[in-house]
Amino acid sequence: MYPTEMTREQRLFLVNLNNRLSEIEKQLKKETLEIITMMNKRLEDEADWINDYEIECTVEFYLNEDDPAYSDEEDNILAEFTEGISLLRYADHSLLASSENWNDMSLPDLDNPDQNEHHDWFYHQLYDHTKITWEDMLRIGDIWVDINITLQHHLKLS
Repeated sequence: MYPTEMTREQRLFLVNLNNRLSEIEKQLKKETLEIITMMNKRLEDEADWINDYEIECTVEFYLNEDDPAYSDEEDNILAEFTEGISLLRYADHSLLASSENWNDMSLPDLDNPDQNEHHDWFYHQLYDHTKITWEDMLRIGDIWVDINITLQHHLKLS
């Protein structure tokens, strides 16, 4: 079922999901910029063994515990994606918490059908770059975000 065929309550759930993901992006950007500041200080220190790093996050979407398919014996992950966020080192290259509208499906705004909904990057990632259906997006109960830092050391032998 396409969102324009959903009930108002279902559409509001999706709008709220988009808003929540937008807040996650903003907070994630703040956290990442703090990590970048710390890591750049390490890179400037010639005595530090670390000479590069990567930062990425994994976002997992879990089935609501009230869903009939929920099981205490399973991981209940409906969808997940990994996003490289090291590009915040070069702010003009990052899509995270940008003001750009990623609604490439031209979904109309629920209350103003003459305008398109504003879709943030993570919402777009969820519906366009995972295999989750719109119906299954309505079954999401929890979102889990991991920030992963890979510390790198490179030694050139020649």
